[in-house]
Amino acid sequence: MDRYAQMWRIPGAPTLLLGGIVARLGQGVTVIAWLLLVRETRGSYADAAAVTAAISLATAAAAPVVGRLADLYSAQRVLSACAVVYSLSRIALLTAVLNGRPLIELCVLALITGASFPPVSPALRATWSMLTAQDKPHADLRQTTMAAESALFEFVFVVGPLLLSATILITGFFAPGDPAIGPAAAILGAAACSLLGCLWLARGTGMRSMTPIGENPRTTGLGPLRAHCFPALLGAAAGVMFAFGAAPVAIAAFAEEIHAGGGPGVTGVLIAIWSLGSAIGGIWFGTIRLSAPLRTQFLVILAILAAGYFLWAASPNTFVLAAILFISGAIIAPALAVMANIVAELTVESMRNEAYTWLTTISMSFAAVGAAVTGLVVESAGGARAGFIVAGLATFVALIVALRVRTPERVPA
Repeated sequence: MDRYAQMWRIPGAPTLLLGGIVARLGQGVTVIAWLLLVRETRGSYADAAAVTAAISLATAAAAPVVGRLADLYSAQRVLSACAVVYSLSRIALLTAVLNGRPLIELCVLALITGASFPPVSPALRATWSMLTAQDKPHADLRQTTMAAESALFEFVFVVGPLLLSATILITGFFAPGDPAIGPAAAILGAAACSLLGCLWLARGTGMRSMTPIGENPRTTGLGPLRAHCFPALLGAAAGVMFAFGAAPVAIAAFAEEIHAGGGPGVTGVLIAIWSLGSAIGGIWFGTIRLSAPLRTQFLVILAILAAGYFLWAASPNTFVLAAILFISGAIIAPALAVMANIVAELTVESMRNEAYTWLTTISMSFAAVGAAVTGLVVESAGGARAGFIVAGLATFVALIVALRVRTPERVPA
């Protein structure tokens, strides 16, 4: 763990790590909480899906714009402004839902909420890449910082659902007759975490050391999309994220096929095991030093991911699937870390925030498409195992696209 101790000593690192956890703690709660809240108050899964889809689509569409603003005017300013608007818009949407406002009004507020989503992960990755640039004393810690960032991101999605469940149980004890109070309380807590965490990050040494684009050539037009091999990297990321969106749907179908009425509970446990494996894998990945080129690391990781999905399809029961989920999940955070490293190598610092927000756009868009496509496949073409195969094929396509990615390799520290 010596490398993590070295990372902790980077100026501003404690704030980046701890503030990043707080700022994103609500991300593991929000989508599920909105689904539950809208379903309970309006009695319609269709309305709930419309509201959550509006949030996700707005975030995906606005992310590159927000990222460019962060490059132009500094991440700390944009992060603070987004945090305030995001928190207030969530409260406004919550109020509208609880007051039974028309669906169109809910969707408009949902669009504002999604568009103002604070670019926490892109800003953190851009800051870490700057702090570990080749001309900096901690240049040899880039893999460790990106692995830690990816592991903490996964940690949020392990803890978030647990916090949501705890909130629902606690509020249910005090207000047993109103099932909407639990999700509403979780949403308010998530809004507070986003606001406080983002303001904490913005005031930290690490993010304040990020220089806005003012002294550099102004980003115009396609920005980082013009960078050599960056579009190919996004294409590979699209396949990976399609599979990430497909996997939970197929897992849910598997749990339902095996456990019938107990499927939802088993699904939550299986996905938590998968995420836990990813978090542990990310922590491990940050403790090692690899001499292999980033491109080679990426290709090997994609091959392992694809093989893992195909192994899921061969699982005879829930216990075997849980074991394979944990093992194959351990490669997810390293995959995200390597993609973040490649972004840093392919793009210049003056457009780094925007580059990372393009990953956000790709992630949210193709994960949603993967979930939708897999839902259709599961219902019409062979159940859960067909869904697992879809995820594997998507990752295999990502591997083929990734062959076109070429990275300028760093000089060993």
